[in-house]
Amino acid sequence: MEIKPKIDLVQKYTSLFDAAKNGKDNFVNVICNFLVNEFHYQSVILFRVLENNLFQVLGKSNNARKNYLIGSEFTCSVCNVTKAKGTSFYSDSKCELQISEYLVYEICSKFDFTQKDSALLKVAKKSAFTQNDLDELKRISEFIKYLLKVWVEAKGGKFSVSEKSYYEIISETVLGLRNPVNSIIGFISILNEDNLTSSQTEYAHTIKKHAQDLLCSINDLLDITKFESGSISIELRKINLRKYLNEFIDTQLSKHDDSKLLIEIDIDKNINEVLITDLQKLRYVLQTILYASQKFCNNGIINISVVQNDNEKIQFSISSKNGGINVNENFNLFKPFEALKIESLRETNITALSFTLVEKYINILGGEIFFSATDNKGFYFIFTIKGETMSQIESTLSSLPKPDKHNKVLVIEDDYATSRLLTNYLNKWGYEPIVVNTESQTMDAVERENLLAILLDIELPTTNGLELLKKLNEHPKLKNTPVIVSAVEADQQKAYMLGAVEYFIKPINYNYLVEVLTSYKLRKDSNILCVDDDLPTLNLLEQAVNTAGYYAIAENVSAKVMDRIRDKDIDLAIVDLDMPHPNGFELIKLIKSEKKFANLPIIIYTGKENYQEDLKQIDGLFEELLSKKSTNIEDLQEVMNSMINRYETPPPAQEVIDKVDVIKILLAEDYKHSQIIVTRLLKKNNFENVIVVDNGEDALNFAKKEIFDLILMDMQMPIMNGFEATESIRRLEGYKDTPIIALTAFAMKGDREKCLEAGATDYIPKPIDSKEFIEKVKYYTKSEA
Repeated sequence: MEIKPKIDLVQKYTSLFDAAKNGKDNFVNVICNFLVNEFHYQSVILFRVLENNLFQVLGKSNNARKNYLIGSEFTCSVCNVTKAKGTSFYSDSKCELQISEYLVYEICSKFDFTQKDSALLKVAKKSAFTQNDLDELKRISEFIKYLLKVWVEAKGGKFSVSEKSYYEIISETVLGLRNPVNSIIGFISILNEDNLTSSQTEYAHTIKKHAQDLLCSINDLLDITKFESGSISIELRKINLRKYLNEFIDTQLSKHDDSKLLIEIDIDKNINEVLITDLQKLRYVLQTILYASQKFCNNGIINISVVQNDNEKIQFSISSKNGGINVNENFNLFKPFEALKIESLRETNITALSFTLVEKYINILGGEIFFSATDNKGFYFIFTIKGETMSQIESTLSSLPKPDKHNKVLVIEDDYATSRLLTNYLNKWGYEPIVVNTESQTMDAVERENLLAILLDIELPTTNGLELLKKLNEHPKLKNTPVIVSAVEADQQKAYMLGAVEYFIKPINYNYLVEVLTSYKLRKDSNILCVDDDLPTLNLLEQAVNTAGYYAIAENVSAKVMDRIRDKDIDLAIVDLDMPHPNGFELIKLIKSEKKFANLPIIIYTGKENYQEDLKQIDGLFEELLSKKSTNIEDLQEVMNSMINRYETPPPAQEVIDKVDVIKILLAEDYKHSQIIVTRLLKKNNFENVIVVDNGEDALNFAKKEIFDLILMDMQMPIMNGFEATESIRRLEGYKDTPIIALTAFAMKGDREKCLEAGATDYIPKPIDSKEFIEKVKYYTKSEA
């Protein structure tokens, strides 16, 4: 075992002991989160055992169920663990203290930590508990027992868990302010879409600007309270420092392309490529300092240098010989409200606490910061952070995937320039690229990672690309993973025969590539509800859903289903019939009675016999009926896939035309994956009646014979483009005021104006933002679908 992980663990144990010794109010929360992070539990709650099978919440991990509030009391009528003396374990599926939102394995560990006080440690885990797990949990209980004793003694032997700390009160108050401020910003954005007068536009802009400033202050205040309450956390990750800094500077310069400012960066060549740090905090520090530097120095050169110090710290210097500020010798930029004494920072995004946070972030990253400035003679910031580094090889081979996000894309590409360009685009779109250039690296990554998609350059120098494509297509782990092929020459037929889902001829059209990835991501992000009171069957269902690449929401108590799904987006439900109240028939009726689930496809998966007569009461409310006895998991997965894919298929055009008193939408889009994205988003949100055409001429012809409530128009199409089609449709009778939303992949300055001049009502750039898109569709159709 390496020395650093050992040291890290010792440091974490030491900080836990310090929190206990100081009697910190959030100590129990800290230790619960520690257990989740270090021992890979799903969630953890620590209870104090009271009389009559009552349990008082002392603390919990962040991902435990929200209803377990600190200080609140719960009961469990089936609990036997409290009767035992000393340390004991207990597990029962009927336990009434269910601490996780997910279907997991849970166990209780009860132990005494003073002569009169006992605690119950409730732990949830994704897999069944083995004897080794129980032995480990016993040691953990002994460790917590010791720390709890120290904590209670530090608090004078009193429990004050129901009392909220001063900083918790501030934090909750500020959180309550954030939602209304977000709403103000959102409504102002909608208001700006109306035909406002110039003065109204100016008022709206001012309101939005002040709301955004207020939101910045709220966010900074929240982080300050986390520091003061001891609940701030560090999320260490590996970054390529040189690459990150270059991209960061490019982004900052692009925001100020109209200024005469130059930024020169010098990175010490001896700095290791990969740094372990909290990227979010480092980004905040750099953004705040560079933003302030630009205000201090409107014209001229800002110099940034990064060097490795002898004491294993990395030193950043940001300075300029131009500009500066006039401050007295007692001025401390890092004290609250001091920054607002500088005139050039008053009308900016710098808040009264921004530089206070900068100093605290740098301290928590193991460094220090200094600032000096004189009027018209320049300024400098110098700060250091802890420089834990690792080689590129160590970085590549280390971390395992987090299976809760469908955003990892394997890029198999030998050309450095192409792979860098792909990486930049994928990062920009929110994906996590993993770049390899050999077959062995490819197969290692396949075994190690959970992949959304694979981008394969078929013309690799050391590997037969078609043979590699065949191996990928036959790999059992990649059964549901799309492989997208690229090449200089066209050879689509062979690639499609060997399993490719898309073929790009280089140079790759990146606008189309993002559409392909988005279409598969939307599919993989599908939520499938699984309901069965038999736990082994439910676990099998959950495994089948996850193996197929979807998200499972599993529940074995049918009475809890409606509460669990009310605020969720569900794409498919798999329901057993033979369950306690409500049974499967009743549950299906309940689900379908909710407006948002009216069109939800439901699969009945049951072992119940002689149910034919009962099925009449839910006739038309389900799509498939599968028997547990005769349906294997592979067949079930095929049915699941077909149901999920139904969202991508529009109904026959004539079927839509024949309907009356429904919202009808016309989509004109020539690219297949863009059609899939828009159709899926519409149908998932109960806009079922969609006609899809692939050119402007067909859109015009349909508009001539049918009145649509909304038209979605891609502006770059063959035969007749969207601009011409929009102008022609506007001249038709009945289409003067019909909302037409322009869709375009070329989000350049002036695009919105061009679309509006052609007759479009509104404009959405690609790649489409799902939330914004649906909000606009609902707005223009006056729908609450």
